[in-house]
Amino acid sequence: MSSKPTSPVRAATRSQPTDLKASHVESVVAAAVESHSAATRRAYDVAWRQFADWCRAEGYDAFPADSHTVAAYLTQRADSGVTPSTLKVDRAGIRYYHETRGVDSPTQSAGVSRVLRGLRRRAAASETIQGRGQVTGLLRTHLAAIRATAHRRRTYRNGARESEARAQQRGDVDIALISVMRDALLRRSEAIRLTWNDVEFSDDGTALVTIRRSKTDQEGSGAIQFIGRDATDALTAIRPDGEDEALIASRLVFGLKTGEAVSKRIRAAASAAGLKGRFRGHSPRVGMSQDLVEAGASTTDLMVVGRWSAHRMPASYTRGQAARKGAVARYYRAR
Repeated sequence: MSSKPTSPVRAATRSQPTDLKASHVESVVAAAVESHSAATRRAYDVAWRQFADWCRAEGYDAFPADSHTVAAYLTQRADSGVTPSTLKVDRAGIRYYHETRGVDSPTQSAGVSRVLRGLRRRAAASETIQGRGQVTGLLRTHLAAIRATAHRRRTYRNGARESEARAQQRGDVDIALISVMRDALLRRSEAIRLTWNDVEFSDDGTALVTIRRSKTDQEGSGAIQFIGRDATDALTAIRPDGEDEALIASRLVFGLKTGEAVSKRIRAAASAAGLKGRFRGHSPRVGMSQDLVEAGASTTDLMVVGRWSAHRMPASYTRGQAARKGAVARYYRAR
């Protein structure tokens, strides 16, 4: 069976109750696409392409897909280690592609919902058994270890060795990515959207980065975050040189297009440094929160700098550090 998508116009027209002109149908589809932010659309586009590629390899129809195909795909993804939050994006991407083209989404069936509930429970049970709830915070000591090993040449799976030039470039990006994500407490989605136009270098060797839109700021009010000297030096090392400034300003700082790509870079850098733990894309944000509490920051301080709207998450990330500064700890220090 072919997985080649049907034309958006034909698909949308097929489910229309009246005979709309093709130009009208295209306008409706375009308006539906604009109902989500650009970052969300990019995430959905990646999710759709992965689903379509899988269908092509397995011989299933990707568009329009049926609920059994979607359920099989999500189950296979879960078995390969994908998290429930990523499965949620996978489902949303498939739904988005169908509905913006005027076709009822197969993801809304009761069967797909039951499969997802089962996969979430399976993942929760696995985390309970393995003790893999919260990601490991990437602390300043971890960053120091990554800095020391980031430029080492790596060996690929086929046995070939990374070139020295490639190792230098990759290491520079890894150090800049992790350093900036820590200092600015960036989420993965914020890191991949950062452009050079969002970075303002200061004469004192520090910098400011502007976050145009985030998970808790869908209206795009923006936020400005401080970056220390080490992170600024790391940014300077990867900034393009000898090109038109206007072109540089529009470029992505880290050149990564998905949150999963961020997680893979951080995971690989931590592994190369010999670090043990569950390092993921959220690790720099968690680790900086923990370091800040160790330095005396309050939960309110974390909410402001991390742009949290409630205290629950920062309090959860830093509960170990808070306990070491709690009443019992103070009692024993006083004695």
